[in-house]
Amino acid sequence: MPDLVQLLRRVLLFLRQRAGSGEGDAAQHRAALLEILGDNIPAERARYDEDPLGWEPGDLESLRDKYSRVLGVGVEGRPTDYLLIDGAGLPELYGDPDLEPGPTHVLLAMLISEGCATQFASGNWDGLVEKALSDISSSESLIDVYVDVDDPRDAHGHAEIAKFHGCAVLALAQPDRYRGKIIATNAQISKLHGDPEFAHMKDHLRDLTTRKRSLILGLSVQDSDLLAIFRGAASRSPWRWDPTHPAYLFAEPAIAASQRDVLEVAYGEEFGRERTNVIRRSALGAYAGPVVAAVLLEVLAAKMIAAMERHHPLNGAVLASLRPGIRRLIVRIVARYGRDESALAEFLRGGYSDLIRTYLGPLTSGDAKYLPFARATRNQLSTDPGVVAMGLDLLAIALGLLGLGERAGRWRLSLSNESKGSRISISGRSGGTTTTVIVVRSAAEAIAAMESNDWVEGDGEMVLLQMQKGPSALPRSPGGRIGRGRITRSRHDLSWSALSDSVSDVDELMARFEAGAKL
Repeated sequence: MPDLVQLLRRVLLFLRQRAGSGEGDAAQHRAALLEILGDNIPAERARYDEDPLGWEPGDLESLRDKYSRVLGVGVEGRPTDYLLIDGAGLPELYGDPDLEPGPTHVLLAMLISEGCATQFASGNWDGLVEKALSDISSSESLIDVYVDVDDPRDAHGHAEIAKFHGCAVLALAQPDRYRGKIIATNAQISKLHGDPEFAHMKDHLRDLTTRKRSLILGLSVQDSDLLAIFRGAASRSPWRWDPTHPAYLFAEPAIAASQRDVLEVAYGEEFGRERTNVIRRSALGAYAGPVVAAVLLEVLAAKMIAAMERHHPLNGAVLASLRPGIRRLIVRIVARYGRDESALAEFLRGGYSDLIRTYLGPLTSGDAKYLPFARATRNQLSTDPGVVAMGLDLLAIALGLLGLGERAGRWRLSLSNESKGSRISISGRSGGTTTTVIVVRSAAEAIAAMESNDWVEGDGEMVLLQMQKGPSALPRSPGGRIGRGRITRSRHDLSWSALSDSVSDVDELMARFEAGAKL
């Protein structure tokens, strides 16, 4: 994704080319170029004068924080957004269908798919969050894009993203409707809180920031329109400063000057009294990628625990003992993928989603690349009858049991995205043989797993754990060897109902699993 410095370089080269073209408006383009160079980077003005046709811009980093002013420079006889649309080619640059989402876009899309992130406001022109969601989902209607007053604004999709600086994808597809909604220059930015044409967006953002706390990812808040939005929300219904639950959290190592302005506007006199504490506790200490990854993993852990607590046949003490097993599983994921958001996104799209797909079966799970644990919040899971009907409580219990066994030192988990993600590998305390565990919901999914080539021809030990009551997929547990020649294969199928029947405590439950899996 080209950043603002690259965008500005395109503008300067465009003006240089048009200034030297010999066409009737060459002088007007040269005047605009000289204005930009003379006002902002005079050393480049001298270099340009030496070689107007061959000049190439040098280091433009000093223009990054002045991009709004640079893009607002006018060319005589041209529209006010001429440099933005024609010079920079912003719709083509940021609306390019070949642009690929980065890992943070993918992780955000997964949060949307999980049903735990539904309201977004973005100053970015690109459509990469939407594309990431389309890539991982089997549905095209999980998110609404809100730019124009006539766009949906009540989340007909599962989530909504309000693009207050416009959308390059829409401007490229429907220029007559959306070109005028692209905002970048100082004059355009002032429109968001001063022009009736943009009143719908200002009101929408003000309502959001009034009703909801804000997690701010990768946004410097240098534009005056954003500060005005936060000021408007604070004037209507200010958030009280709560050190345990700040109203404005920035995914930054430390609070920058423009972000400090937001905190001062938002908390008013409380900011003066608690200045040091507010500034320190309003920065998360990490950038957007690690923060979104951490939020997603916490969401998965919390939802699995909430689903587990819906399971009533198991006594409460055993359920409580299994919760740390879920946390242990998350710790193993963090240890394996926590320093690389790309690898984490790939694991969740591959191994994790394969596990869900194998458990639920293809008819239930569909063809999405990423399968959410459940498209609901943790609180919704506590009352949703579908949790038990789909067996999600049992899936969470199985994962908790596997994680707890490692935490207790009874076996060791192995997570790898290279093999089938529906398989979790464990090895006993003495090491040696590794056993692959396949968790399935019912006999139907068990039969499908047993018909796979891995089960029939694969090497090593395998255990099939069927969680719902019903007929076993095999008439008996195949303790004997299956296979040909020297390749040794051992297969076992276990029934959760048999493992958990009349179990007194979690240690007995783990001992029964160990015995049945022949660890």
